[in-house]
Order: sequence, then C-alpha cells, then structure tokens
Amino acid sequence: MTTLVDLLRHLDPRLRDRLALELAQRPVGLEGVPRGVTVVLAGHRAAGKSTVLPLVAQALGRPAIDLDAELERRAGRSLRSWFEADAASFRAAERSVFAALPPGGVVAVGGGFLSLHADLLRGCLTVLVPVTFETFVERLSADRSRPRLMPAVSLHEELTASWSEREAKHRAVETVSFVDFMRALARPSRPRRVVTLPPGADVAAFSQKARGAGAELLEVRTDLSPPDAEVGASALPLLIAERGRRSPEEWRRLAVLLDADDGSLRSHHAAAPMTTDEALAHWQGVSDHVHVKHVEPLGALASAAPRLLQTQRALQQAHGAERVTVLCTGPLALPFRAVLAEANALDYLALDDAWSAAPGQRRLDDAVRTARRSPPGGRRSAAAPGDVDPSPTHAPRPDGTTRRLGILGSAVAHSRSPRLHAQPFDRIELPPDVDLPGLLSALRPHYRGFAVTSPFKKAAARVAEASRDAVNTLVREGAGFSGHNTDREGAMAVLLALRARTGAARVTALGDGGVTGALREAAAQLGLELSVVTRAEANGPLTGAVVWTWPAPVEAPPALRLAGAQVAVIAYGAPAQVIARRVEQLGGTPVRLGPRWFIAQARRQRALWESSP
Repeated sequence: MTTLVDLLRHLDPRLRDRLALELAQRPVGLEGVPRGVTVVLAGHRAAGKSTVLPLVAQALGRPAIDLDAELERRAGRSLRSWFEADAASFRAAERSVFAALPPGGVVAVGGGFLSLHADLLRGCLTVLVPVTFETFVERLSADRSRPRLMPAVSLHEELTASWSEREAKHRAVETVSFVDFMRALARPSRPRRVVTLPPGADVAAFSQKARGAGAELLEVRTDLSPPDAEVGASALPLLIAERGRRSPEEWRRLAVLLDADDGSLRSHHAAAPMTTDEALAHWQGVSDHVHVKHVEPLGALASAAPRLLQTQRALQQAHGAERVTVLCTGPLALPFRAVLAEANALDYLALDDAWSAAPGQRRLDDAVRTARRSPPGGRRSAAAPGDVDPSPTHAPRPDGTTRRLGILGSAVAHSRSPRLHAQPFDRIELPPDVDLPGLLSALRPHYRGFAVTSPFKKAAARVAEASRDAVNTLVREGAGFSGHNTDREGAMAVLLALRARTGAARVTALGDGGVTGALREAAAQLGLELSVVTRAEANGPLTGAVVWTWPAPVEAPPALRLAGAQVAVIAYGAPAQVIARRVEQLGGTPVRLGPRWFIAQARRQRALWESSP
C-alpha cells in the first residue's frame, strides 16, 4: 500500500522538504476522493506524473492509465515521431482517447493537457503534480526522447517560454494541490471493503451488485474462478489472489493488488494460532512496498483478542499501518474480525448471506452502515429517518475499551437491530452450543452491550446473574455484563394495540419461551388476564386475542386451530410473513405487531446502552 513517504520520494527533490513541512502543517483540504470520479494527475512535463501514477492508483485501489503510453500503444508509434510529423492529429487523439476513458480511474496526462484540454476536466479531480523550474529544465535538458515544442529556437529558450505560458494557463484551471491530495490519501477513515467472487458467478453482474452495495475491491481467487474468466468486465478494481495456481497474465495486468508470492500483497494463512513473535519472524524481510495479510485461526477465546491485537500493532509498527491486515477465522471469528477491522487496511466481507469466502466474515451492509454512521474522529452523517440512535464514535476510549454493539443469536440474518441502533452494530451468528460465558468475557473490552435473541436469552440471564429467567439485553457493567429484559416494553406496546383492536380483557400466549415472561409482566401491569398454551397443550380451537411467540422455523402443533382469533405476530420481516401465512391457514387473522414490539424495546435498549461506562 502507498504511503506519503513513497509519494514524496518520487517528487521533485528540491520540493521534498517544503512539501513535507506543508503536509505536517496545512489544514485538510479534501474529505476523501469520491468513488467514480476520475483522478487526473496533471502539470508540467517531467514533473513525475507517470512515476507517481502507479503509487496513487494503488493507494486508491483504482486502475492506472498513462495517457501518453496509451496513445503510443494505440497508434503503434512513438509519441515523439507522431508529434513531430503531425502535432494536430496527436492533440485530437489526446482529446478523443481521454474523453472515451471509463470514469473512476487514475489518469496521468501529458504536459500540455492542462493548457489545451481543460474543458475535458470538468467533473474530474485534477491534481497538480509540482515541479520547480530548475528541475523542469534539468530533466528535459537530459531527456532527448521527448518531442520539441519550438524546434526553431534553442532548447533553453523553448523551456523558458513554454514554462511561462503554461504556468499562466495552469493557474486558470481548477486543480487540487498535491499536498492536499496526499493528505486525503493519508487519512484512511476505514479499511477498503473487499468481496470475493463466488464460484460460478458472473463477474460483471456480481461486481456491479457488489459495487452498488458499497464494495471497493473484487477479489478473484484462482481456486474459485476458471482461468478463462473475463475479469476485465468487473465493475470494481481487482484484487487477484493466487491460490494453488498462477493467475493468467491478463489478470495480473489488471490487478490493483496481486496476492501472490511475487505480488504487491502477500498472504499467510497459519494452520494454528501464532504468538506475536512468531508472526513477526514470519514476516521479517518482506519488502517495504508489500501489503501484509496475516490470517490465523481464532484459537482460545480468552487469549484471542489480546494476541491478535498485539500482533496487529506489532506488524503495523514493522510494516506500516496502511499495509497491514490481520484476520482470524472460525465459527466465532466474526466479532473479533470486526474489532480488528477498525485498524486493518482491508476488510474482507460477504456480500450477503448466500455465500461467504471464509468463516467469520461480516456482511458488507453492516460494514457500510458502520462507516456511514460512525466514522473515526467522531464525525458522522445525519441519522436516517426512523433511526433510534445517532452514532457515537467507536474509537478506543482512554481505558482501552470501545463502544461496539452487537446482536447474539443463531438466526440473526434478518435482524433489524443494526438498522436502528448506534453503530458499529454487528450481527453475530453463533452455534447453539457456544461457550457463551467465555465469549462474553473475551468480548467485554470491545463491546459495550448486546441484544440477545433465540436461543440465548436464558443462557444470557445466567451469565449476567439476572433476576429474570431470560434477558434480551446485556450492558457492560463492572467486570462483566448486567442483564435486562426490554421485551417488557415491547410486550406492553403489543398488548395495548391488541386490546385496542379486540377489546379483550383476556389474551392467550402461544408458547412459553423467552418472550412469554415479558408478556406476563406487561399483562399484569395492564390488568389483563394472560393464559399460556404450550405446544403440548395446543389441542383445540382458540378464539379471541392471541399472541404467537414461536419462531418462524417452528411448525405449529398439528392439533392447533384458530377459530377466527386475532393473532398478534411479533416477528418482523420475512419470518413475520411465514408466521402470518401459517395463522391464516389455521383459521386466524394475523395482526402484524412485530415492528411495534421491536421499536418499543429498542428504545429501552438504547437508554440502557447509553448508560454503559
């Protein structure tokens, strides 16, 4: 990955000290480089535009195009011979080829482009690559491969005249100083988002969908894609990963990052957890310009986060924070990967729940939501309509803890909690037999709280030593977590709505799981009579007001009938649709109250999490 040191090293030596000082002192001039906007490196001849082009393109994760080289390739002749034979046709080709380039790349243009074709730069981000007059003369006097602009006069007279003429024209064009541009590159607000092309997927369609969802790099792995795949059709810059076999030369040429033994990115997938010293020893001697991707199994829960974070810090110190990505894998890896991503250079994500390239990957939309609503430094965009909580920063606090949130469950794919609560908020899918006490202890420094859903509400209550049998909210407190059941607020909202609709003073709850306790509390507070029907007891028709508490995957008892009952469906999204159809098949009328329950309990969760130290 490119650093400011890399860029400064390739600029005019006479300017380096001054630019380094400006870089340290000047206020930020850019808020990042918008995706889809072409970056144009412009300026005088011999400024070094072609030299810094690949570095800038790599830093942005975009394709690099040297316009002069592209013109020579298309014409099959040298730029000098072409210009000397027919300067007008060269300038016309310069315009037409630039205008036909796809947007979003990084383009280095010739020395006359800014003076002659400034109208083509509207909508582009034009960066002025600096050079002193002394270096300009020195370099062009030594380089006789370039065409003469004024062959009738001496070279020195030509250089002096062309410098003065173009300097005046450059000042009339809207450009960004290279210092401000470098500062924008130096402020990675988050890791670049990478999605992997699934086996058999159409490159163009998948990458277009991924780009629209917020991905920034498409990883194409040689063990997943055939060697004749048309990767050039990708709507995203390519990260080519060689797994088991070398990639085709065309793939390598198109790659912004090449994950290979001789590439710009090197991966190490450890077979077992490594100590920090072992990780450092493995990466000792790697080139200064190589990106390091270090992957380990999660290992023991108690030591996983301290070990991985220590390794991440050590590798960053050795190789540069902008070059290091540390990942872990395994069925419990997701929250640890989310924590590591706060400082990683790359974030490998799953586009959706259909396919994941590695165990423990987060969904792309969760990472996008986190970046949109809680950027480092405390700045954030306005909350979307209906959001429960604007986003606080998730930067580490003085005591080393962060303020992440998450939802724990075995079926959280459709959870709306990440859409409503403060970011970052992670969907953490867990196996039913997880060591919940061990996991919560390991995550405590990194998460200020959790929403808890099926099947962990009772287990979470035991971990938090709560007075209730089941809890749906954990709040970081003291040396552990306190447990709360904000479902009572949700149950209150649902029972009030059901009573207003039916006028009933008696309600039947189908099922005796975690939420039924909340229904009992809410019914008692409202003066409603609540009866509970378990699966074994559901052997006849039910009428009146009913609340369905069974999850969508649980089939209804065979003997259950709903004789015109008004049935509150407290799920939401796709599960609610499944339950509503089931209610209708059994003779009842579904009343969709899931969002009402969810919003009411989420407001209470917000208040509890905000009280967390």
